[in-house]
Amino acid sequence: MLTPSSKPIIFLAFANDRAQSGAYLRNLGQEAEQLRDALAPAEQAGLCQVKILASASAESILKRFHDPAHRGRIALFHYAGHAADYDLLLESAAGQAVMADGRGLALFLRQQRGLHLVFLNACSTRAQVEGLLDAGVAAALATARAVDDQVATDFARHFYTALASGDSIR
Repeated sequence: MLTPSSKPIIFLAFANDRAQSGAYLRNLGQEAEQLRDALAPAEQAGLCQVKILASASAESILKRFHDPAHRGRIALFHYAGHAADYDLLLESAAGQAVMADGRGLALFLRQQRGLHLVFLNACSTRAQVEGLLDAGVAAALATARAVDDQVATDFARHFYTALASGDSIR
């Protein structure tokens, strides 16, 4: 049996654009709740821990990875929000939208032992996959173009429901 300090962590990070009219993703809150529900059976069975970060900033994401209790245990990193090619939209401490360079994230993730999958549930993130794979991440999920908010939420829910039911990442 896995002890709490040895269970793999599924880290779900969500960032929204609260400043620009029309860019707010209504479904992000629903997605967080649905993914929590989908992963609950695996967490209750003692197979993993689920950590959710709303209003994700670069600093808060780095803080989770650097937390001694999480070090080497984050097996899956999920990002949901806006993106474009090599950029991910994160939030500042003041709640403003800030674009973060996905290449920098890939270099950071290279140092993370135990990370098996990065799931970028955002528009047009395919350009970041090569950098993630080159950085040593075993698998990455991304999109080739803009994706409807509801479609992204539904896909993520189905993916994590299957994963929690014992299906492999493949």
